[in-house]
Amino acid sequence: MSEQEQNIEIAVIKQEQKTMSQKIDDLKETVLNGFKDIKGEFYCLKKESDDKYASKLTETIVYALCGLILLGVATGVVALVIK
Repeated sequence: MSEQEQNIEIAVIKQEQKTMSQKIDDLKETVLNGFKDIKGEFYCLKKESDDKYASKLTETIVYALCGLILLGVATGVVALVIK
């Protein structure tokens, strides 16, 4: 292989590298934009589901009441076992 052929191959490889680099940069941009869109959609979904059901205050009150009921039942069982 002559020196001229090697230089041509090197030039072709450099050009292909530049093309691949540009494609990778475009792909990176596309992926980042896609993740931003998905993040926005998840935020909207979360907001809609929070608005659809009871408020956070109502959730807290219900969970507290459930906890008190379970605590009362557990205390009753312990009291019966001790007797």
